[in-house]
Amino acid sequence: MGYKATEEDKKKLKERAETLFCPFKKCREYNKVDRNNIVFITKYGKDEHMNLYQCKTCKRKFSERRGTPLFGVRLSEETFYQVIRCLVEGNGTRATGRIVGCSKDTVTNVIKRVGNHFDAISKVMIDNYHLEECQLDELWSFIQKKKSTLES
Repeated sequence: MGYKATEEDKKKLKERAETLFCPFKKCREYNKVDRNNIVFITKYGKDEHMNLYQCKTCKRKFSERRGTPLFGVRLSEETFYQVIRCLVEGNGTRATGRIVGCSKDTVTNVIKRVGNHFDAISKVMIDNYHLEECQLDELWSFIQKKKSTLES
């Protein structure tokens, strides 16, 4: 069928592309933002909720989620961040799963992914999701506690 973007969508996707960089280390534009080399290709996944981009320099395609804890996750971003918010509020894995509507194993997977991307997530959560520093501290304390439980 194929995704057909509206003019408003095209504008948003172009603005989003300007914030991305080529994630491939062999590309000469690797890790360089705002070089005008990233273009939106299409949406993909269930309900077409994920964006596929291409680097004009190396011609390789990549998911918007590449290099993030969301890469390879079938959850929507909204659900992923709902899990994090529930954990920040002090809910356990089972309770979070019931609240959000996913399994405790999915919640555990989110915890592991978030823990592996600590620095980048802190910046995103403070900038985009308006979590206070004390809430982030609670989240990381919870993750550390859960990671030690999972590893034993």
